[in-house]
Amino acid sequence: TIYEGLLESSLSRAETDLTLDKSGVYGPTDDSEKVIVRTGEIYFHNASGERKATGSYFTKPFAVEHLLERALDPTLEEHLDKVRDLLDADKPADAADKFFDFRVADLAMGSGHFLIAAIDRMEVQMAAFLTDHPIPAINQELDRLEAAARGALGENAADYEIEPSALLRRQIARRCIYGIDINEVAVQLSRVAVWIHTFVPGLPMSSLDHTLVCGNSLTGIGTIDEALDALEPNRKAGTPSLFAFEIEQALEDARRLLIDAANSSEATKAEVRQAAEAATKAAEAAAPTRLLFDAAVAVRIGELPEISGGPADIQRLALADHVQELVAQLKPAHMPFLFPEVFLRELGGFDVLVGNPPWEKVKVEEHAWWGLRFPGLQRSSNKKESLERIEQLKVERPDLTNQFDNEVMATRFMRQVISSGRYPGIGKGDIDLYQAFAWRNWHLCRRGGRFGLVLPRGAFIGLGTIRWRKEILSQSTFEDICFITNNREWVFEGVHSAYTVALVVINNSESDQLKFGGPFYNQREFLNGRDLLTSLPKRELLSWSDSAAFPSIPTDDAIRTFRKLGSFLSFTETESFEFRLTTDLHSRNDRHLWEFSDSETMDPTIPVVNGRSINMWDPDAGDPFAHADPTTLLPFLLGKAEHGNTRPTSAYAGLGIKATQDLPVQRARIAYKKITSPTNRRSAIQCLIPPRTTAIDIVPIVVRVRGTEADEAYLLGVMCSIPFDWYVRRWVELHLTFEILRRMPVPEAEPAHPLRKRVISLAGCLSARDERYSEWAEAVGVPVGSLADPVERENAITEIDALVSLLYGLDWDDVVHIFETFHRGWDYTERLAAV
Repeated sequence: TIYEGLLESSLSRAETDLTLDKSGVYGPTDDSEKVIVRTGEIYFHNASGERKATGSYFTKPFAVEHLLERALDPTLEEHLDKVRDLLDADKPADAADKFFDFRVADLAMGSGHFLIAAIDRMEVQMAAFLTDHPIPAINQELDRLEAAARGALGENAADYEIEPSALLRRQIARRCIYGIDINEVAVQLSRVAVWIHTFVPGLPMSSLDHTLVCGNSLTGIGTIDEALDALEPNRKAGTPSLFAFEIEQALEDARRLLIDAANSSEATKAEVRQAAEAATKAAEAAAPTRLLFDAAVAVRIGELPEISGGPADIQRLALADHVQELVAQLKPAHMPFLFPEVFLRELGGFDVLVGNPPWEKVKVEEHAWWGLRFPGLQRSSNKKESLERIEQLKVERPDLTNQFDNEVMATRFMRQVISSGRYPGIGKGDIDLYQAFAWRNWHLCRRGGRFGLVLPRGAFIGLGTIRWRKEILSQSTFEDICFITNNREWVFEGVHSAYTVALVVINNSESDQLKFGGPFYNQREFLNGRDLLTSLPKRELLSWSDSAAFPSIPTDDAIRTFRKLGSFLSFTETESFEFRLTTDLHSRNDRHLWEFSDSETMDPTIPVVNGRSINMWDPDAGDPFAHADPTTLLPFLLGKAEHGNTRPTSAYAGLGIKATQDLPVQRARIAYKKITSPTNRRSAIQCLIPPRTTAIDIVPIVVRVRGTEADEAYLLGVMCSIPFDWYVRRWVELHLTFEILRRMPVPEAEPAHPLRKRVISLAGCLSARDERYSEWAEAVGVPVGSLADPVERENAITEIDALVSLLYGLDWDDVVHIFETFHRGWDYTERLAAV
C-alpha cells in the first residue's frame, strides 16, 4: 500500500504562483488571495495516472502463485534431487554446501511481492526435504540460531515459540533471494518486507544490502561475455581474452568473501556487522571489474569511441569524469560485479527468475504526458482543441514545459542505451521495457533453470520480440503459457478490459514440445483450464508464421479448425492476384496536409477518414475526420509512390506510378480499422472506400497490385466473413498490424468457380452503394445500389459467411465451433441457423 501510494505521488517546484482548480489540479494564478503554492516552493501532488504511465501494476496473488508453482517448484525439486544424490553418495559436507546454493531473483522487484512468496514456497519444500533427508551441518546451523535467539531473549525465552520453519525461512532469505529495482524507495520497502516476513524473536535483522540492491537491470552488463564483446569486438572466437582473467580473478576474490559471509549464521549483531563488512570488502575486491563494465557500457553507446591497451588502461579511461557522470545517470546493475557468487559458479546464472517487469514504452507521448497533469485533455474528444490547449499550456506553464523537454531528452538517451544493449531486435518500432526485460531474464537464467514472467501478449506476437521467441525456441522451450484476458479488470485494475496478459514459464533446457492455452476470461476458467494447455511440437508453431508468433487456441476443437483455415496461402501470396498493405497519411507527421473542417477555400476537397468514419461494409458510418486540398495532397502522395517504387518493401514497389491520375487514391480501395481487439464484436472491420478518399494511418489501405476489381470484391468478401475474422482473432491483440494481416489465409479458387463468383457478386453489390462506385461496379459486373434494403443486405452478409466456410473446406462442426467461440455473450443462434 505504501509503495503504490508513493508511485502515484510526486514532488515539484513551482515556477509560478499556483492554485487548485475544481478538479484538484494545480494551475497558475494572478490572484494573490488564491495562491496556494508560491513561486520557488516545493509542492506535493498526486501524479494522476503516473502508475499507469510507468507500467507499474500490483500482481495479484493467483498470478504470483501460478508462476512460482510452474517455475520455482520444479526447478527446486530438481536441485534437491542433486542434494539427495550427494547424500546417497555419502558426501554430507558437499550436500550441505549444495543445499542453499539455489538462487532466485526478481529483476524489477518493486516492493518484493514475488520474493516474499518465493521464500514461503522454498521453505515448505526445503523443510520437507530436511525431514526426510537430514543434513547434519544444516541442522546444526538451525540449532545454533535457535540457541542464539533464546540466549538473547533471556528470561523471556519461554514466552516465544521459535519454529525451525521460521529459522529456515530466515536463512533462505539471506542466502537464496536476490532483487533489483531502480526505485530506491522500493528497495528499502523490500528489505523491510523481507525482515518482517522472516523475523525470528531474539535474532538481529540480517544484512540484505548485498542481495536486495538499487540499480537499473537493463543498463548494465549482464554477463562477463557481454562485457568482453564490447571491450574486444575484434577478438576471434577461441582466442585468449586480455580481460577475462582480470575480471574472473577479481570476481573470484569477491566471491570467496561473499560465500564466507553467507555461511555465517548472522546469529548476533556482531556477525551481522561482520557479514556487512565482508560484503563491503567484496565490492572493493571487485571494483576493478566494475570499472571495466562501466567502460563496456560507455563503448556501446559511443562515450568511449576508441579503446586500446590492457585492463589497467581501460580502467583509467572509465574513471574519466564524463564516464562516471554517465554511470551515475544510468545506475547500471552490473550483474557479475553485484553477484559474483551467482555468476562464477558452474553454469553461472540464477536458477529461477520471476516477476512482473514494467510495461512502458521508451517514448514520451505529448498528448498523454500533458493529459496526466491535466485530465481534461484526456477526456476531450476534440483533437484540434486538445492540441491548441497543449500549446497554450506550454506558454502558461514554463515549469512543466521544461520538465517535458527534459523527459523527452532523457527518454531519447535511454532508448539509445537500451538499443545498444544485448537485446536483439527490439529496435523495430517503439521500444517497450518489457522487451528488454524478457531478454535480460533469458540471459541471466542458468542452463537447466526456469524463469516465469507476467508479460503482455504482445511479447508473443510483436515484431520487437521475434528474435527473443526464436532464440528460446531454438535453445529451450516455452514450457507453460497461459493467456488471460483482463475481462472486467480481474487481472489488473486500471488496465483496459480487452488487454490480454501472458503468464509464461520458460525452461532453459532442450525440449521438442511447448505448451500454451487460453485466453481465460476469469479466475474460474483459468484454474480449470491451466492444466489443459495445448501441447505442440515446436516445429509446428514455427510453420504457422515467419515470426514464431503464438496464436490464441483455447481448445482442441480450435486447433482442428485453426489448422484447416491456416492451410491456405495469405492474400499476398496467391497466384491469381496480389495485394499490398500501406497507409496514405501519418496522423502526426502529415497533419499539415488537412484541415479539421471543410474549408470553402478547398473546392473540391478530398475527405480524410479515420476509424470512426468507417465500419463493416460501410464507408459512411461517420463523418470524415478532416478534408484535404487535392492540389497539396495528390502531389504529396505521388512523391510517396515514386519514392516507394525503388524500395522493395514498399506497397508501390515496381508500380511505376508517374502521374497523380494513376495513384491508387483515384479509385475505390479496401480500407480497414487498425485499432481493434479480440474481445470486440468484430476484430477485422473493413469496407470499400470510394475514389478520391484518403485515410490516416489508423485506417490502412489494401492496394491492388495485380488482379482485377472482381478479385478485389472477392478478397473483401472473404475479409468480411466470420471465419476469416475468427482466424484474425487468434492473432490480434490491440492492433491489426500489417504483419498479422499479411499472413491471414485466403481460400483461392478458380475464377469460374461458382462459389467464388457468388462471393464476388454479393460483395460487389454490398460495396457499390451509390454512383461514387459506378466505375468499380461496372468492372465487377454488378449494379449500383442494388442492395439498399437492410434485410437483403443482412441476408447477403450471412450468405457470404456460408460461401467462405465452404471455400475454406470447413465442415459443419467447424462452423459451429467458430460461432460458439467467436464472441462471448453473443447470441449467435439465429445467425448460425441462417448460415
